Amino acid sequence: MTPLAFPKPPSRKSEKRAARQVRRTQIALIRRKVGQRDRRCRVCGEGFGYGELTPEMHELTSRARLRGRPPEEIFNMTNCVMLHRRCHREVTERRVSLAPVDPAQGANGSLEVLRARAQQSIGKMAQVKF
Repeated sequence: MTPLAFPKPPSRKSEKRAARQVRRTQIALIRRKVGQRDRRCRVCGEGFGYGELTPEMHELTSRARLRGRPPEEIFNMTNCVMLHRRCHREVTERRVSLAPVDPAQGANGSLEVLRARAQQSIGKMAQVKF
């Protein structure tokens, strides 16, 4: 049998596996660096622990908005912060919002924590008779 003039290209499956590995490696690297920078929750300022106080990484600009970009642009020191599990839940449920004070520094600078107002129940107000 004669050797092929052109080698067989890598399969799509192996390319995807390699891309996932690059992404996982980038996330792990940034998680370690952000954990070293943020020794306390950036929302409440308490130290990390177990249970609800477990540290979780949050991206200031969501992954959905940065879809299709390389992992180095999504997961970097200016976009990621460490939060408690409970604070991260509040941020993702939009009860709390985070905004960098200086957009050029991003998460490396100070953050502005904004709490959402409590919503009033309109249904109960409509039932009141005058």
